[in-house]
Amino acid sequence: MSFKRELILGFCLLWLALPALAEVKILGVEVEPHKYYDNIYIKTSGDITPKVRLYGDRLILDFKGAQVEKGQKIAVAKSARLARIRIGQFSKDTVRVVFDLKRSVKYDFATIFAKEKVWVEVADSKEDLPMVAIKPPPEEKPKKGITVVVKPSKYPVKAATAEVVAKVKEPSKPKAKAPEKAKPVAKRLALRNKVIVVDPGHGGDDPGAIGPGKIWEKDLNLKVSFYLANYLKSKGATVFMTRSTDVKKSLREIVNFANRIGADAYIGVHFNSFDNPRIGGTETFYYTPQSVNLAQAVHYNLVRGIRREDRGIKRAMFYTIHHAQMPAIIVEPVYMTHFQDGMLIKSKSFQKEVARDIALGVVEGLK
Repeated sequence: MSFKRELILGFCLLWLALPALAEVKILGVEVEPHKYYDNIYIKTSGDITPKVRLYGDRLILDFKGAQVEKGQKIAVAKSARLARIRIGQFSKDTVRVVFDLKRSVKYDFATIFAKEKVWVEVADSKEDLPMVAIKPPPEEKPKKGITVVVKPSKYPVKAATAEVVAKVKEPSKPKAKAPEKAKPVAKRLALRNKVIVVDPGHGGDDPGAIGPGKIWEKDLNLKVSFYLANYLKSKGATVFMTRSTDVKKSLREIVNFANRIGADAYIGVHFNSFDNPRIGGTETFYYTPQSVNLAQAVHYNLVRGIRREDRGIKRAMFYTIHHAQMPAIIVEPVYMTHFQDGMLIKSKSFQKEVARDIALGVVEGLK
């Protein structure tokens, strides 16, 4: 065989081998059982989106272009919906993941890009799950010229709730000042008549990520959400927080509540994490077209305000922003695991800055 023919044959063999080299590995599964739903995270070696279908008492996910090194059978004892999860090589280039179900369910899924995970939610298929017991944040001390009134909600929700309304009392105007120089009430109350749901992510037995000094994401989310709620109320908004203590709320409960009260916006507050401490920056997620303006305005104000790396506005099928019937976003201001951002998040002034920037974006995004 001539050298030229050997060279051509070598290139052909290399070309045939490229698809195999590019195949994604299915590395394992993590299950988070909850009362009304389960979150399943399928770890992968690269971004891949499965074909998903419900077939009888099985939920089947086919990952085309993937390989699994070893088949697995995982029992899910604590789940009311999942009996076990099976992973195997279905064909030469397809890995099949099967959820054996205990009862009828609804499901949702999304590829979490850049984090090399596929998220699957398996939830009870009941139409009327218990509603969230929504509590407003602690009453802040009234500022000069502002009276805060708490009264029963006018919204037809099952759970006991409260509506927090900010009313402005005009201070007496000094005689020396001309009337035209008085600050307009409408400008100060840019969010008057707007109903906003603030959702501090995680909580309870779901702590989220962890940062320096063992600060948990669930606690950081709650602190920033309290500040955000107060900023939004100062702009005239009626604000509902999905939790005010260290408890876990179902994603379905949360989005059902926001839809039922006819909220004008949903803001999910989270902080990011990654295995590499050099990865940092600000990300904002949306899903529906009606959420684009809100996502752009909030992201712009966050990036301009806290001056961290701009990692962009991304469309992702996270459950809450996917099912919300109003403009809905999830903010990830910084990475808790970043060597510098992780130190900033412990600062109360930085937490307030994050909340203030989100609130400014909400004002612009809901115009």
